[in-house]
Amino acid sequence: MGHWIVIGKAPGWDDLDTFTANLKETDKWRLNPRTTVTAVIALADGRQLAECHADNQSDFEPWLQETGWEVESITPIKHMARTGEIWKLG
Repeated sequence: MGHWIVIGKAPGWDDLDTFTANLKETDKWRLNPRTTVTAVIALADGRQLAECHADNQSDFEPWLQETGWEVESITPIKHMARTGEIWKLG
């Protein structure tokens, strides 16, 4: 399964209350049985990062459109480290 990172801006997500309201529910993360947004990070400069696990990038794109993201880039993740675990993804 592929992993992607998107960099951009979603309207209002620089505000914690809006960010929380838009992302609190599980159904906001699980797009279909094989597509999941696993992390969204709000940066101090007003941009956000989102990580998605999916079969194809096109499985992730409807979520970006629904949430109003102004996408700067969508990039496949090659490998990552998280809490001491290392994964080769690409």
